[in-house]
Amino acid sequence: GAAEAGRYLVYFNEFSAFLSPDAQNVIAEAAGKAKEFGARTVLVQGRASATGSAAANQYLTETRTQVVYDALQKDGVDPTIIRQQPLGQTTTGDTTVMDRRVDIVLLR
Repeated sequence: GAAEAGRYLVYFNEFSAFLSPDAQNVIAEAAGKAKEFGARTVLVQGRASATGSAAANQYLTETRTQVVYDALQKDGVDPTIIRQQPLGQTTTGDTTVMDRRVDIVLLR
């Protein structure tokens, strides 16, 4: 199987899919690493906190995942190795920022 070679967390504001400068920096760093060691797959796992309806959170998660996908592509990652995984509302019951994120997982 593929070994996880790095995980980068991209955080979002509540109900937002807008990339902050910090978020853009994290994505650029992940993209750089992916290219540096030739990642075979880059997973983009979207999460949303339990605030709001599940349907709204699913939509938000898909939007966030797409935004990160686009940014990785812009930063030079081959789109054919990027896999979007919008996980939707995570069920930790934690409504804090921890769940309002997209994980970029590099696999080699």
